[in-house]
Amino acid sequence: MKHLLFSLVALCILTVVVSCDGPKKEEATQIEIEQALEHNLADSTLVTGWYYIVSNEDGFKRQLDKTDDFYFVNPKPIVVKKHFSKVEIYATDSFKEQQPENHFAILLQIGKEYEDLWANGTEKYVGKWIGLVIDNELVNVPMVKGKVEGGRSSLNRGVYSKEELESFLGKMKNDN
Repeated sequence: MKHLLFSLVALCILTVVVSCDGPKKEEATQIEIEQALEHNLADSTLVTGWYYIVSNEDGFKRQLDKTDDFYFVNPKPIVVKKHFSKVEIYATDSFKEQQPENHFAILLQIGKEYEDLWANGTEKYVGKWIGLVIDNELVNVPMVKGKVEGGRSSLNRGVYSKEELESFLGKMKNDN
């Protein structure tokens, strides 16, 4: 009887410990997004990440770097740099003919645990624009052509030198 009672108490304690392991992954991710939103709203700056471009003044007005174009950026991010598992520069042939010195891009790999967040976020915005913000600077505004699975995205406009892209990498390694 003692062994049965001891086993029952141990099972109850284990159940309580396992059920109190903190917020689930989805809840934790939403908390991260909400914290970024609070930061953005508090001082009108945008933390590094991907955002929805909106068509009205509900967003933060930002000029696309190296252009005269302005966009309104929804201050609630889709994903933030914490969700990136890998950020690196790669050579691309996309702009080699037009600008031989600017044929580099940045690969942004979303962590496996956040790939669904990115895929769902892009699926919801097919045919619309999203913006990549690095350290409060709007640097890329591509149109979403389809749901992006596999967690990959890039900064690939052909207007940045390798040195400028390296500067962006440095900013992405610093905390906002």
